[in-house]
Amino acid sequence: MVKKIKHGKKQEAVWSYKVDHPLASASEVAKATNTSYGYVYKLFQKISTPKEVFEAEAASSPGPRLYLRGDILDTAKQYVDTDRANEHGDMEDNFNMIADYWNIHLGLIEFIKAEDVGVMMALLKIARTHSNSANPDNYIDAAGYMACSAELAVNED
Repeated sequence: MVKKIKHGKKQEAVWSYKVDHPLASASEVAKATNTSYGYVYKLFQKISTPKEVFEAEAASSPGPRLYLRGDILDTAKQYVDTDRANEHGDMEDNFNMIADYWNIHLGLIEFIKAEDVGVMMALLKIARTHSNSANPDNYIDAAGYMACSAELAVNED
């Protein structure tokens, strides 16, 4: 059973974990504190880190963090398995609304389906790899979008 943390306690848990694990990414902190990635990311955006800290960290770091294929998939799984509905609403409802907006914008009638939204969003992430192939978020998000589309397509009536 997952224990829900109240907002103040949730923020306290995030900062406490970050203090104990200063190099932890937003996704690592979210997983460890059972909070959403979006919530942790927004908290991290509220603070700034002095340049000296980044320089010291870079000097002491043995190199860039390695992302293995399992890490990419595990992180994508964490994103799609966490309760993002509280933050963003129901995935299927959102994909249907996006499909409706895209159809209206393109002058189409029910041509784009909900499962197409995830595929097209994955294509957006794939396109972004051309300008920044070293950003793991592009790969993580693309995998997550494809998983959402697969769920919608496979479970369709």
